[in-house]
Formats: sequence, structure tokens, C-alpha cells
Amino acid sequence: MGGGFIAKYAVIGLGKIGTAMVKALLKMGIQGNEVAGSVKSERRLRKVQEELPEIQVTLSNREIVKGAEVVILAVKPRQVIDVVKDIGALLNDSKLLISVVAGLSTRVLGKLTRARVIRAMPNISILEGSGVTAVSRGPRATDLDVEFTCNLFNTVGKCYLVDEEYMNAITALSGSGPAYVAMIAEALWEAGILVGLPSDLAWSLSIDVIESGAKLLNSRKPWEIVSDVATPGGVTISGIKYAEERGLKGLLMGVVESAYRRSMEVQRIIEDTIENNLHDSESSK
Repeated sequence: MGGGFIAKYAVIGLGKIGTAMVKALLKMGIQGNEVAGSVKSERRLRKVQEELPEIQVTLSNREIVKGAEVVILAVKPRQVIDVVKDIGALLNDSKLLISVVAGLSTRVLGKLTRARVIRAMPNISILEGSGVTAVSRGPRATDLDVEFTCNLFNTVGKCYLVDEEYMNAITALSGSGPAYVAMIAEALWEAGILVGLPSDLAWSLSIDVIESGAKLLNSRKPWEIVSDVATPGGVTISGIKYAEERGLKGLLMGVVESAYRRSMEVQRIIEDTIENNLHDSESSK
């Protein structure tokens, strides 16, 4: 990337989520020549250029951050230290930094940079335009920054503005949630095969019943649906009895609770590593 090119929007890390962020920016009506992204390898660069020919792609984080007004940080947690060392001095208070890095608080981001900071936790469903994203305001962020960020994530699903104290719980519930739903869909599919349905029909019915059930839940409470479906002495109540005896609800609650505990642990590890690194750097000066 050269020739005096300046991108208003820079996406650091064009993996799945970073690429989805670029598509969200374009969907908002932002012109491709105002968007740039960085990757780690020539192989990935060529692949992204084929997928997103309208934007500029480079191996240099500094090159795209320099003139940007909005920087989206979409790297893996273990890459944060190296990336911020590279671009930290460029992240001043004239720039909005939106981080989608799991386990990294705005408190630490506020120490690492002087940018206006917002933390976001999208889930993988943003790839299909039906994502669920939680957003928290960080140091120096303005109301306009929050509005822009929510508008961005609303183009690829739903955005919830939340207190940051809920972020690890949200990571465990909606961040990891698509994987849980996928497991449930797989179980329903296999159950359909077990009771004699052709595999393709069992799969289609499993997906359709999850989608139709979710639509019902937009307007009705779970117990209302159960009451309507479960007739006395009927088929559904027999299945519900089995689920209750085997502790299905407790199992699902335990899945989320376990993910929450791990999310808390991961955040502690990431932030301790970063702060120890910062302390070592300052001690060596």
C-alpha cells in the first residue's frame, strides 16, 4: 500500500471476525477506498484481496493506522502485546479504538493506548448478518463513539450496550452460544436418525424446529409454549419428563457456568501477562 493512501477505517487482523467487520463497514455505506486492513502473511493477503477487492490490504499495521480515525482491533489475545507495541504510539485521542479481542478489558486497553476505547464481544453469527454483539464504553469514548459502534454492529445483527462487568458472562452465553446451539442441532439430527428418519430429512427438521422455536420465543415465554404443545398424557410431556429426570436444564446451565469461569480465568491470564510485560518494559528504561 503506498502512493500516499490514507484509510479512515483500519481493521487490524483480517481473520473471520475482522473480515466481517470490513463487510459491516461497507454495508454501512462506507466506501471501499476508505477502508484498509492488515494480515500476517502474503498468503492471507492474496486471499483477502480476492474476497474484498474494494479495500486496501497490507502486512503493515502502522501503515493503515497512521491516518485512520477508527481502528478495529481484531487479533488473537496472544498477539495484542506485539501489535500494540507496534502501533501504540499512533493510537492517540483523535482515534476511536474498537476492540473485539476476547478477555481484554477497556481498563488495560486504556493503559496501552491514548485512544478513545470501546470493547465489543460479537459472536460468530455476524458472518451471516445475524450476530449478537455486546458493547461497553471504555476510557475517553464519547456518546458519538458508542452510537457509531452500535450502528456498525447493528448492520450485522443486534447490538447491546452493556456495563463491562457483564462481559465475561456475555462471552459465555452469547459469545459461545452458537457452538451450544450447533451441539443441540446435532443431537436433534442424530435423534431423528435414531427414531428412523432419513438423515437429510432429520437434519432439515432439526434446523427448522430451532429457527421456528426461536421465532416463537420472540413473543412468548418458554412455559407458554410448553403449555400449548404438551397435552395431558401425550407425546411432548413424556419427552419433557425424560429431560427433567436427566437434568437437561441443569446441564445447559452448567455448560454456560463453566464457560463463564473459563472466560474469567482467560481474562486474568491475558491481562496479567500484558501488565507484567508493561512493568518489565518500564523497569528496563
